[in-house]
Amino acid sequence: MDCREHPVHTDLLADTVPNRRGAAIGILYGMLVVLMWSSWVVATRFAVTTQLTPYDVAFIRYIVASAILSPILFRHGFALRKIGLRRTAVLACGAGVPFLIMSSTGMSFAPASAAGSVMIGTMPLFVALLSATVGGERFSAARKCGFIVVILGVFFIASQGLATLQEGAWRGYPFFLCAAALWAGYTMAFRGAGIGPWHAAALINVYSLLVFAPIYLVGLDKHLATATASELILQAVMQGIVSAVAGLYFYGQAIRRLGASRAAVITSLTPVAVALLGSFFLNEQPNDITWIGIAFVSVGVAVASGGLSRAS
Repeated sequence: MDCREHPVHTDLLADTVPNRRGAAIGILYGMLVVLMWSSWVVATRFAVTTQLTPYDVAFIRYIVASAILSPILFRHGFALRKIGLRRTAVLACGAGVPFLIMSSTGMSFAPASAAGSVMIGTMPLFVALLSATVGGERFSAARKCGFIVVILGVFFIASQGLATLQEGAWRGYPFFLCAAALWAGYTMAFRGAGIGPWHAAALINVYSLLVFAPIYLVGLDKHLATATASELILQAVMQGIVSAVAGLYFYGQAIRRLGASRAAVITSLTPVAVALLGSFFLNEQPNDITWIGIAFVSVGVAVASGGLSRAS
């Protein structure tokens, strides 16, 4: 997934009360986002446990997405003067190569269900932490309870990885947490950047390609030649189109029609969708404790977003 399409944007836009038709379309968009994000996680997990490395996945993603989004960058510019070098760097690191390498490396150790819950579920926690420490944001008692429920869910999931140390799944969790923290930095930087999501996506993808491509081509092992054509096409579509472009568009539309918090309620289903797709396509069957953790994370994200208390 390009995590630029992720539900942690729930505090960025004010909620509006949608009409029935707009709400129905917004719900459809939200469900499409859930499908796209969960498919991205499963496709990435498949890639890094078969022929490709996280570096191969990153190269595929950024070369495809940059080709699609570069016209937007040429139209709006590289924005260094407008948003500054520091903010640009935070945007590019938080949602670019470091984020993708961390998340995909974590998926090389831990199952898709763990990525869907530990990484996606903790993103709102890190955003809330930054919002409180940097922006002075205050949270209602209900939202604080939601954060606690997410933490409990992650604890349930992590306990399963720690209970089977010999399998090494636990090694993925620190990478997922680092990826979630990086995304939170991106979210805060994007909120104050004063640019649109398409422009931000173009900046992130093109800058990531410009920095990463020389390193990848000269200094890293490349397994693209050993992968089948179908695997390469799958990753090009899922990484460069579905996650980086389509998911961004549909999530923006869901927010516009439903409001940010209501959209987050729908997208809180992502951990469940990841677990279901992972069990079907990857034969990764979560046990009962993991399912409990996934349910806690999903409910916690929905409550922490504030959308349940505002839904009409």
